[in-house]
Formats: sequence, C-alpha cells, structure tokens
Amino acid sequence: MATSELGQQTVELSTLVSRTAQDSYNSLKELVDKCRSTELSDTDKKISMLKFLSKTQQRMIRLNVLSKWCQQVPLIQHCQQLASTVSNHDMCFTQAADSLFFMHEGLQQARAPVYDVPSAIEILLSGSYERLPKCIEDVGSQYALTEDKQKPALKKLDMLVRSKLLEVSLPKEISNIKVSDGTATVRVDGEFQVLLTLGYRGHMSLWRILHLELLVGEKNKPVKLEEFRRHVLGDDLERRMAAAENPFSILYSVLHELCVTLVMDTVIRQVQTLRQGRWKDAIRFEIISDGGTGHGASSSSVQNPDGESDSSGPRTPGLKIIYWLDFDKNAGTSDSGACPYIKIEPGSDLQIKCTHSIFVIDPLTGKEAEFFLDQNCIDVEWLILRAICCNRYTRLLEIKRELVKNVQVCRTADDVVLQSCMGEPDVEYKQVRFIEEISNWYYALGFLLF
Repeated sequence: MATSELGQQTVELSTLVSRTAQDSYNSLKELVDKCRSTELSDTDKKISMLKFLSKTQQRMIRLNVLSKWCQQVPLIQHCQQLASTVSNHDMCFTQAADSLFFMHEGLQQARAPVYDVPSAIEILLSGSYERLPKCIEDVGSQYALTEDKQKPALKKLDMLVRSKLLEVSLPKEISNIKVSDGTATVRVDGEFQVLLTLGYRGHMSLWRILHLELLVGEKNKPVKLEEFRRHVLGDDLERRMAAAENPFSILYSVLHELCVTLVMDTVIRQVQTLRQGRWKDAIRFEIISDGGTGHGASSSSVQNPDGESDSSGPRTPGLKIIYWLDFDKNAGTSDSGACPYIKIEPGSDLQIKCTHSIFVIDPLTGKEAEFFLDQNCIDVEWLILRAICCNRYTRLLEIKRELVKNVQVCRTADDVVLQSCMGEPDVEYKQVRFIEEISNWYYALGFLLF
C-alpha cells in the first residue's frame, strides 16, 4: 500500500500502476491521432513526441520511486510512533515540572520535623542540657532592664494602666481594682479574681490576662480549673476583649456565667450527696429548667462549660429543695405543694437568689428571714438547717399567739421557761443547738395542747 501522508486515504499500488499505464496509453493514442493530421509539420510532430516521452518518463520514474518507498512503510510508521511517544513524554515531563513547582510551598509545610532525640534523652535522664552556647546568656541579658530602670518603667506602666482604666466603663459588680507593678487586679467577691496588664500581641492599647483565679467553691475546697482549660479560657477572653468596645463587660459576663454554672453544679451535687446520707427521707429536690421540672430521683447534673458564653443557649437550671415531707400528712392534705421548700436559682440578672416558699421570721433579728448562698463556702446543709430553724420559730410564734388568745391557759411563777442564749450567728454549732432546743419546745407545746 502507498500512502501520501499519515492519516490520508490510501490506494492499492496495482491500481496506481494501472491508472498510470492507462493514462500513458491514452496520451500516446491522442498523439498518434494528432500526428496523422496534415496540419502539423514534422517539427511540431517531433516536439509533441518529445514532450510525451519526457512526461511519460517522469511519471514512470515517480512510479518506480513510489514502489521502492512502499517497501520502507513499516519502518516509517515505527519512527512516527516513536516521535509521538517522545512528544507525549515531553508533555508529561513539563506537567510534572509545573506540579512540583506549585507543590514546593506545600512540601515545606508538610515535611516531617527532625526531632533531636539525643538531646531529649539527655534532658530526660539528667534533667538539664549542657550543649547550649554561652553566647545565649549574653544575648538574653541584653533585654533585661537593670534595677535602676525597672522602677521608672513600672511607674510609667502603672500610669498607662490607670489611664486605660479611666477610659472604659467598669461593671458595678467589680468590687475592687488594684494597680501595682504594671498590673491591674480585678476582683469580684465570691466569684473570680483576674490579673491583667497591657500589651496583648504587642499592642499597648489591648488587655492581656496574666492570671485567672476562681473564688467559687465549697468549704476548704475551692474550684480549680485545669491548666489547659485556664489557658484556653484566658486566650478566648483576650481575643474577645480585644474586639469589644467595653472589654471589662465581656470579662465580667463570661466569668460570671461560668461561676453561676459552677455554683449550681456544686449545689446540685451537694443535695444529691445529702439524699444518699442522713437526709435521704427528709428532703426531696427538683431541677428547675426551661423545659420543665425534674424530680430529685433523677440523676440530673450540670456540665461545666469551657468558658464560652452563649446567650442563645439554655438557661442555667435552678433547684427546689423540699423539706418536712410529712407536713402534708399531719395537715390532712394530699397535696405535696403544702410542704415548705427553698428555691435556689439564677435570677434575670444572673445573680443566684435563695427564696423561701412561705414567710418566715429570723429568730436572731425578729424580721423576715433573708436566705443567701455564700459562693466562697457553699453549704446547702447549713441553708436547709437555717430554713428549718426560721420556719419552726415562725410556727412557734403562731402557737404563742394562739395560746395568748386562749383564756384557759394561764402562766404562773413556777412555770418552766425555755431560753436560748445565742452568741455569734455565724457559729454553726450554736445554730444547730438552738434548732434542737426549739424542736423540743415545739413538741412540748404540742403535747400540752393535744
């Protein structure tokens, strides 16, 4: 087969030879017919004959060359395939070079670090590293201020901190602020204490948190955040304070909500512990939340947050502690709502409030009893005992009022008078002793009446 160009239509060599011979024969026949005419001279006939021979010779030579070239067609096709393969390889190499160029930055970041294992073993075994160059001490000592320069620098930093505090509005709940040695100590009694200074990310107009301490806790057991959580909380507070117009409001709102959650978590845990002990059949509690009220038999608990303040999240649940569970039986009613209770829950201002279900009188002051929760020393049992004390004292006053109205009861000089010598109201032992004496008085009067 003969091919003119790669990819063109091909014809048989025999067909090409037949057409060439047929064209030569037809040309010769036309020449013979033309020479028979009398119009052409001998010179013209010779010229026509010469042209025919030359044309036919050139055609036969090309046909001969083409026949010889057909014998080398497989070799040419193989060379063309090789050329195409080399061209594809060149394109692939170009694409690979481009990909490696754009992958260079990614390889720099994805490379595995070369760990200094011998140095790590030395530090682990000996506790020190002896291969540091001595020039590091000289370089590090250049940035340390001398004692003569430290005092003016700290004094100037104190002035900057004070001026920055005057530029912002502080929440009214922040009870104490102290500025010393270039730092400001912000304290909210019963909740938290934060040590701040200026220079967050090198900006002297932004606040930086140096230390964070929570003051919420139980007796001799303050709440302590883990080191990792404290750092995460500090970093988040620094970021929020840097982006806020009033940084101290953000600081107070986040930490206050965290403290409220921790207090309610501690209260619920203490009540659950009391129900497992000697208060098992004496009290009952209910969880107060947005979704409803859960009974104390359930194991409800509040998870401690990591410091994020989400105003759209669920409100911190409250707690209702019900005591004198047999009061409804003595009163002849089946309504459990007749039992007195103490409600502990965060108010609308996120301040923890303690309220009693009924009006009771404080035996120490003779006025309406006010209940509160010391967040530095959370003690739910003391709160329950005080509520029982005030409730019994109020009921005894009611009994006394009824006895005074009863003309059949009179008082003589030899009657026994029960008295309670109360000292300082903060001593738990005296309050418990007073409750026992009031209880004995209550049962004695009940025996006399009935």
